[in-house]
Amino acid sequence: MTTLTTTHRPAASHAGDLVRLSTRFGLVFTICHLLVMVAMAIFVLPREGSPSDPAIVRGQGALDAVGAFRLGNFVFMAAGTLLLGFLGAVHVRLKKADGTGTLAAVALASGTLLALIWPLTGVLHDIALDTAVAGADVRILAGFDAAAPYGLAFSVFARVFFVGSIALALRAEGNARWLVRAAVVVLVLSLAGSATLLSGAFFPLLALGTLGYELWIGALAWRWLRDDRRPTTDDQ
Repeated sequence: MTTLTTTHRPAASHAGDLVRLSTRFGLVFTICHLLVMVAMAIFVLPREGSPSDPAIVRGQGALDAVGAFRLGNFVFMAAGTLLLGFLGAVHVRLKKADGTGTLAAVALASGTLLALIWPLTGVLHDIALDTAVAGADVRILAGFDAAAPYGLAFSVFARVFFVGSIALALRAEGNARWLVRAAVVVLVLSLAGSATLLSGAFFPLLALGTLGYELWIGALAWRWLRDDRRPTTDDQ
C-alpha cells in the first residue's frame, strides 16, 4: 500500500505541472500577440505608407522595407502559434467539465485551426515579398495587404467554436460566470466583424472582437491558474 502511494503521488504532481505549464501558454499567447500587434503597427506597417495611397506607392514602400516586413511576419507567425501550447490545458479542463469529451474535441479542433489560419497570412505575405523582389509588379504586393484582415475574418468561424465550447464548459461548472458573459460579447463582435469578408467597413468590429478575444484568453488562463492555487475559490 505504501509503495502505491509513493509512486502515484509524483505522477499526479507531474501531470498537474504539465497542465499548469500549458495554462501559462494562454497568458504568454495574449501578452506576446498584443505586443507584436503594437510593434507591427508602430514600426513596420507605417513604412508601407497610408492605406489611402495608390497601390504602386504602398507596394514600393513595402518592397523598400522588405527586411522589416519579413521580420515582422516571422514574429507574428511565432506569436500566433503559441496558442497551440494552451490547447493541452483546454482539453484537460473541458474533459473534466463534460464527461462525453464532446466540448474538448470541438475546442481542440477549432483551437488548432485558430493557431494556423491567421499566422498563415504571414506566409502568404512573404510569398508576395519574394514575388516583388523577383521583379513582379509591386501593386501585387500592395494587394496582399488584404490577406491579413481576410484571414482574420475567416478565422472568426473557428473562434466561435473555440470560445463557445469553453464558455459552455464554464457554464456547466457554474464557475466564472463573468467569463461566460464576456465570451458572449466577444462572439457577437467577432461574428459582426467577420463581415469584413464582404466589406472593409466592418474591420473596426473585427479588430475590436479580436482584441476582446485575446484579452479573454489571457483572463481565462489567469483564472485557471488561480483556481489551481485555490481550488475552493468561490465564483465572483
